[in-house]
Formats: sequence, C-alpha cells, structure tokens
Amino acid sequence: MLAKLLDLLDGNNLAIDQQKSEAIIALTTLLYQADGKVKLTEQDLFARLLEDLPWQNPGISKAAHHQALIADSLQALKEDHLADYLAPLVPALKSDARVLTLLRELAVSDGNLDIKEAEILQLVSSMMVSESALSGQNPQ
Repeated sequence: MLAKLLDLLDGNNLAIDQQKSEAIIALTTLLYQADGKVKLTEQDLFARLLEDLPWQNPGISKAAHHQALIADSLQALKEDHLADYLAPLVPALKSDARVLTLLRELAVSDGNLDIKEAEILQLVSSMMVSESALSGQNPQ
C-alpha cells in the first residue's frame, strides 16, 4: 500500500495544478482526522505528500495552508457537514480517479478503514461522478 502511494507521487503520474494541490491537502487533512487518531504511518505519508505536492501560491506556504484547514476539517467532522466541506474541493480534482486512489491509500495506511473514512471516500467518489457527468453535459 505504501509503495502504491509513493508510486503515485514519485511517478509524477498526477497532473497537479494549484487548485488540485489545495484540494488534495484539504481532503487528506480531513481523512487523517476522521478516525480521531493519527498513527505514525499516516503522519509520515501525509508529510511526504505535503512535501511532494507542487505549490505555486506565493501568498501562503503549504504548511500554513494545511494549518488553516485543520480547524475547518475538524468542525466538518464534528458537526457532520462533510458534503458541505467537500463540495468546493471536488471540482478541483477534475474527476481524476488517481487522486481517489491516493486518498484511499492514505485512508487505509494505518491498516484500518474507519467508518467515517469510508463515508468521506464514498462522498468524494459520488461527487466526482456527478461532476464528471455535469462536465460532460456542458463542455466548455
């Protein structure tokens, strides 16, 4: 599982722009907080992901962006407003199934897929399908 995640990162298989980088950081932050505990493996994978994601925003660093997201993601989990948290993020993923694979790998990196993690992955997947269908109907 770790090798698969690192291949996604190292292989430069993901076409990542600034919006997608920001969305990936927000989604992975939500995922690692979902089960209420962060294992060392998850911390290491997230740190590697944060290091490897491209970043072109001169106004804020990746680390500062991540710190700003922590309270928002915790609030979304606490108040069960996951769909509201995810809605502005999913379009930036551009229905890239490899991002969903990356999220799944991170979610199970601690050896367990928590119910809340599974719910998040299902919501992201459903939103990506909906986004893809809408994009197909209204090509720009």
